[in-house]
Amino acid sequence: MDPKRAINGTFCPVPWAGFIMNPNGEVKNCVLSEQPLGNINDTDIQDILAGQANTQVKTCMNADKQHTGCMNCYKHEQGTAGLKNVRSDRYYYLKALSSIPYSAYDTMDTTLSTVDMRWRNTCNLGCVYCGPELSSTWAKELNTTIEVNEKQLAQTKEYVLANAPNLKNVYLAGGEPLLMKENSELLDRLDPSCTVRINTNLSNIKGPVFKRASKFKDVHWTISVETVGAEFEYIRYGAVWDTFLENLEAVKQLDHKISFNMLWFILNPYSVFDTVDYFKALGYSENSFVIGALTSPLAFDVRNCNSNTLQDLQSHLKMRIQGANRDYFLHNSYVNMLKHLDENFDKQSNKTIQKLEEMDKRRGQNYKNVFDIDKYL
Repeated sequence: MDPKRAINGTFCPVPWAGFIMNPNGEVKNCVLSEQPLGNINDTDIQDILAGQANTQVKTCMNADKQHTGCMNCYKHEQGTAGLKNVRSDRYYYLKALSSIPYSAYDTMDTTLSTVDMRWRNTCNLGCVYCGPELSSTWAKELNTTIEVNEKQLAQTKEYVLANAPNLKNVYLAGGEPLLMKENSELLDRLDPSCTVRINTNLSNIKGPVFKRASKFKDVHWTISVETVGAEFEYIRYGAVWDTFLENLEAVKQLDHKISFNMLWFILNPYSVFDTVDYFKALGYSENSFVIGALTSPLAFDVRNCNSNTLQDLQSHLKMRIQGANRDYFLHNSYVNMLKHLDENFDKQSNKTIQKLEEMDKRRGQNYKNVFDIDKYL
């Protein structure tokens, strides 16, 4: 594999070096991949990684062709040059796994160097846009379960733990990764030089996972938050704003990297910008913010706003784009948010209020006490 062709072409190391597993057992190349490779509930993890679906991805990349399952990365890379700050997992892993010689990719073998583990849907919050697949709180509320083959899950854990000393990059998400015992076991097996990324709601840092993660030098905390105060507590049902701020300060004291993972949708069309300004005032740089437009459920998509609001949001974004540093993630986020508004969309605004009222009835809440959403629809 020619390094220059790898960076400028279609190649990504992940099909050779790792995988993501979702709480329902689904295995994919990475979080942005659109096509599953298999599911541990019915197939051993090693068979999945050596299987036909993953082999097709490798074959396609070796031929310098774009694989259909990887189009999200290629889309994010359009108009960029080199390994810049764009939301491309391909770019990220080319940098994160740069110590691996490119000759390792001349075979079809998998040598585990990175994993993105979302062991279970265990989560203490019920964020309004989430669901039972990623939140046990939602599953309990809807009286449903996410079926997992515990024997196969144990086998997958054994495979990951056996390879843990050689892992160079680990991403822990969920669910809420700070609440999963499997992550505590994994962190105990990692080499101290391993890069650890943790995507957390930061609602509870009292358990062993946080304690173990705190001892690593190279940790990147990706913290989920998209608004503040009462809006925060409604959207991130079960969370407490003051506790979040206390925990954020505790992470800040570790001198680890901190990023904010923010979703833009119908409940925070404008307050997401206020939230950025709030954290910038606390000293966080423009490269700390990654904002993504929510696309599911459709009823919560920001494009359900009325035409006047959408036009105003476009103007606001254009102003923000002009004022943001184009080399940072925040600028890229604003550009993608503006593109999102330009894409065709069949409004679901007639279902927006219905979904909020149904959820409020179950939770004993009233969205009208927090949001003035009617003026946007």
